[in-house]
Amino acid sequence: MQPAIATPGPAARATPVAPPTATRPQRRQRRVPYRVPCRVRLANVATGEVRTVVGETVNISPGGFAVQLASPAPIGAWVETMVLHPNGDPLFLSGTVVHVRQTMTNQHELGVSMSQDGHRAFS
Repeated sequence: MQPAIATPGPAARATPVAPPTATRPQRRQRRVPYRVPCRVRLANVATGEVRTVVGETVNISPGGFAVQLASPAPIGAWVETMVLHPNGDPLFLSGTVVHVRQTMTNQHELGVSMSQDGHRAFS
């Protein structure tokens, strides 16, 4: 006799998840994967603490960029970094942290909304 195979009950079934557009606004610009090492200056506007850490950019667009660091930064922190543009010119990026997530490798990915000066340099 074959053993009975248990089927998950209603509580164990996956719950439908709202589409991403329901939880955050649609992106206006296309993100481009762009991984380069960088030194990041973080300024916590609430405490005035300024620190410099080493990280890696993840992606970039005219409106923002993502950077991966070993430690998190608070939402609202000011971020500055300089990397090489794909054409070889120096590229200064700056903006405000709008979201932080921990990656599976225990890094912290910061989503940064760029200031006007930051996105003019990458357009």
